[in-house]
Amino acid sequence: MLALTTLVVCAAAAVFGVWLAQAGGESAAPAGWQGALRPPGAHVPAFRLRDQDGETVTAASLRGRTTVFAFVYSTCKDVCPAQVRSIRGALDRLGHDVPVLGVSVDPANDTPDRARTFLIDQAMRGRMEFLLGTRAQLEPVWKAFGIAPQTKGRDHSSYTVIVDGAGRQRIGFPADQLTPSRLAADLSKFS
Repeated sequence: MLALTTLVVCAAAAVFGVWLAQAGGESAAPAGWQGALRPPGAHVPAFRLRDQDGETVTAASLRGRTTVFAFVYSTCKDVCPAQVRSIRGALDRLGHDVPVLGVSVDPANDTPDRARTFLIDQAMRGRMEFLLGTRAQLEPVWKAFGIAPQTKGRDHSSYTVIVDGAGRQRIGFPADQLTPSRLAADLSKFS
């Protein structure tokens, strides 16, 4: 009888533990937001990078506009394309475009030609700029957003972040939690 009681108590504890873990996962997004709040005081650093067409993009040029930052690389075959398709779907749901910046996490291999091809393949040419630079130029942006770049033997941090018009990082989505509807819902609060 004691063994049966112990078994029932352990089973109940396991069920409660699973429920608690699931409840914790669901409440990870702050009330009213689909994504996760970014750390207070997290801003976009000053940067000056070139896009896939050689045009200069700076942090200052984004002031006053809600912007989506996505950390991607041009030769990615799985996560990055899915991430960008979700962003495209969010813009479609939103009904209007907002600036979208794809920041290279593989500067050694991301070339202007590869970046243009990536944007064309993802049907984002004209809707997203792919920011390129040297490792030294990109590192301050990676650091400000908490991004680990692509390296041999290690995948990069796959994150999409909404930045408000004041340059503050507001809401973030890891790639596995990014959906068009969730991103569109949060973007609509800034429009």
